[in-house]
Amino acid sequence: MPLQYSGVVSEHNAVRADVGLFDVSHLGKLRLTGEAGTRALQHAVTADVEALEVGRASYALVLTEEGGAVDDIFVYRVHEHEWLVVPNAANVAAVGAMIEASGGDPVDEWDRWAILALQGPRSFDVFEQIWPDSPALDLKLHRFCALDLFGEQGMVARTGYTGERGFELYVPAEVAERVFHRLLELGATPVGLGARDTLRLEMGYALYGHELTRTINPLEARLGWAVKWDADFRGRDALAGIKERGPERKLFGVVCSGKGVPRQGYAVLAGDEPIGELTSGNYSPTLGTGIGLALGPISSTPDLGVRVAVDARGRRIEGDIVKPPFVTRD
Repeated sequence: MPLQYSGVVSEHNAVRADVGLFDVSHLGKLRLTGEAGTRALQHAVTADVEALEVGRASYALVLTEEGGAVDDIFVYRVHEHEWLVVPNAANVAAVGAMIEASGGDPVDEWDRWAILALQGPRSFDVFEQIWPDSPALDLKLHRFCALDLFGEQGMVARTGYTGERGFELYVPAEVAERVFHRLLELGATPVGLGARDTLRLEMGYALYGHELTRTINPLEARLGWAVKWDADFRGRDALAGIKERGPERKLFGVVCSGKGVPRQGYAVLAGDEPIGELTSGNYSPTLGTGIGLALGPISSTPDLGVRVAVDARGRRIEGDIVKPPFVTRD
């Protein structure tokens, strides 16, 4: 995936105001089948996958025994005992190993599918011009259905990573280029990795390696909602212990009022005292200023609205503590 096609800001604004198209085929695609596969997946992820209906998808986490995050993923229930698991590209082997350790036998289908994300207020209009009679137009969030893609069988899901309405198309490799160019012809703007990051950051969405790592657990990362406590998943006991004691750290947002772009690793200061470290930071095209997510001890994190500063290599960028998301979308 390129960093940009025409420019990060213009691509970002296209998704917020019109429609953008991402080629996220680098993401992993693991297929799991059989009753043993279902049981393995139930143990390997924090979602209650057995409660999912066919045609539904769920965001979930894969944890270590200690409660740290191996990855965040999406799980799709294709049939009663058939699943598509989509991890981050760098974590495919790690997620596969965790499923195998739980008794599953995932099949790597990375080169079988392209994934094209059509996102933005006008995404439905563009989609309908190619597939006017598709039931996907009536799907609710986190639902998916089959889709005929120029004679090849694929699927389309109401999922995304931008905060905008839209679709993610799972396209057979044979027709992926044709589908991609057809969507561009109908007005979608191609969007690269740079704008994908600014879009997700404005929504406060976690990015693995930043807000989630093996040393950052879901409760610290504001992802407790993705944990189904009634399910018997790996790391549940450790995470339950953290919940009972209370997490030692928490994630918070910073909106800059001063000039400068905050970056991962910069310290956040209250007065002269460090209260956290940025896990992500960037310029927000929608707000026209710098924003960042930071992780710090609960005991030293001031209340919302308190003035702070980001230490940008010795230069202070003034800002305020906020609760993400930074941008509100419908």
